[in-house]
Amino acid sequence: MGERIPRGFTATASYNLPLQAMNCAARTRVAICVPVRDEFESLPALLESFAQQSVSRDCFIVCLLFDGCADGGETYVQARQPLLDYTLVTARIERQSQASAGRARRAAMALGAQTLAGTRQPGDIELLLSTDADSIPAPDWVEASIKALREADVVAGYIERPDAPATDMHRRVEHYWERLRCLQRTVDPLGHDPAPSHPSQGGASLGFRADIYAALGGFDEVATHEDVRLVTAAREAGHRVRHDRAVRVATSSRVTGRAVDGLADTLRARQATCDMPAVLNPDAALERYRRGAQARRAFHDLEDDTIAFALAERIGRPVNELRTLADDCTSAESFVMRVVPEPTNGEELALDTAEQRLALLETAHGCPNA
Repeated sequence: MGERIPRGFTATASYNLPLQAMNCAARTRVAICVPVRDEFESLPALLESFAQQSVSRDCFIVCLLFDGCADGGETYVQARQPLLDYTLVTARIERQSQASAGRARRAAMALGAQTLAGTRQPGDIELLLSTDADSIPAPDWVEASIKALREADVVAGYIERPDAPATDMHRRVEHYWERLRCLQRTVDPLGHDPAPSHPSQGGASLGFRADIYAALGGFDEVATHEDVRLVTAAREAGHRVRHDRAVRVATSSRVTGRAVDGLADTLRARQATCDMPAVLNPDAALERYRRGAQARRAFHDLEDDTIAFALAERIGRPVNELRTLADDCTSAESFVMRVVPEPTNGEELALDTAEQRLALLETAHGCPNA
């Protein structure tokens, strides 16, 4: 994990629980990594959420990375440190004129990795969890993340927006995509990512086995979507990615954010229109899921001509091409990603029509949330 923390990085720590005393079961050691950029108002609730975690306080360290904060948040946290019943480490990077979610999150994860490395013992299981300063992890968030990462290499948690109004169109669209993901995992099941699953891959709740995070090279230093890029890379590399609804955080529905084209921009754009959104036609999605399931089953048996030619006919690609692609893939999941393309925008319906059709498909296929 030996990533160096960027220049301009300074760190302080409050070790209210001696690090050498961290001896939770099986030496599972967790670093919670949080980038912070001028979010003073969110910090009291964030710190309190860690105090409410259901696991022993010696199982986790909180690592706050201040991205050139100028609102007094860093001073506030340092004043609170002696009063906390868990270990808190803080660090700072120099401010850039344009916020970069990827740069800040990468630095936060580097702080977490280096903090864990400082007290590593043979056989330790090290986990890196990511969340945001304006998010509130559920009381069992750390516990649920540890449990999920026993069966997976990466876990994407379920991100709720409890302050969203009941009429919020974006939440309705999110729920539609959640239902589609449940249909996908019912038709094309994955042992490490069972239905109902969910589609979120947001940095507000991501967990990694530390060695897997290091092997992936960490978050890219990009303005936005660094989270989706890394989770996609994990799937392409053949790592087990679990989308777990038991791993929960609540995040804000703010419409003024730091990241260009981030969630805040999406929410603001959705609020600005009264038009019914267009979403993926569920029948087009179902056909893709069926193709994915067939490709997954065929991955290890493509030398069998019957299986190979059946798949070639189903997805419209030559047998030799499929066999070559399979040789280049590390897992069935990465093979499916290569040979079953994402649907096009031409396969869309108005949301209300799509919801009605999806309800019929959910019942027909016995989806857990039907």
